[in-house]
Amino acid sequence: MLKNTETTYGSVAKWLHWLTALLFLVAYILVYYLHFFLETRSEPWRTTQTLHKAVGFSVLIFFFLRIFWRVTNPQPKLPDGMPWWQVKTSHATHFLLYFFMLAMPISGYLGNGGGVNYGIFQIDGFRRTAPGMWVLDRLNLTWDQWQAPFDYFHYHLVGPYILWVLIAVHAGAALYHHFVHKDDVLTNMLPNKKVSSDAQTNP
Repeated sequence: MLKNTETTYGSVAKWLHWLTALLFLVAYILVYYLHFFLETRSEPWRTTQTLHKAVGFSVLIFFFLRIFWRVTNPQPKLPDGMPWWQVKTSHATHFLLYFFMLAMPISGYLGNGGGVNYGIFQIDGFRRTAPGMWVLDRLNLTWDQWQAPFDYFHYHLVGPYILWVLIAVHAGAALYHHFVHKDDVLTNMLPNKKVSSDAQTNP
């Protein structure tokens, strides 16, 4: 089943979810490996940074795919009887996760002048693009002045702190529903979830 129903997620939504999670995990592994195990500005350091930027920027592609799939598919309903604060927390957490799926790759790109290298093609760094040069000129900013807030947001605030908290809340809530409430919140997103014939016939 490719599409979502009112009772469960389809295979496309599931794979988009887990591939996005994998990209975040790999990006984190690369950046921590770069900081803690490699000599700054060495060749392995530069290679790892290049991979981090490529993986991180790819999250943006999956963000737009997920938004498209979300607005063109029904969303499975939350379990009946959930307290209002859990419903509100679920909606707020999902909103923030989607926001940071957009904000993290964009802030990483805007705060790094080296561009994104995918091997077969490269995306120029913001300061080397016509819009980037125009913005810096209009705002009368040096590159260091421009990139400072984006670097702080990406590398010092959201990356090491806020995003980890959101991921922990998101994963913890899924595990709580699975082991305490014993409902389908977690299993609905697992790739091997079996769908009943009634669910398959839902629009």
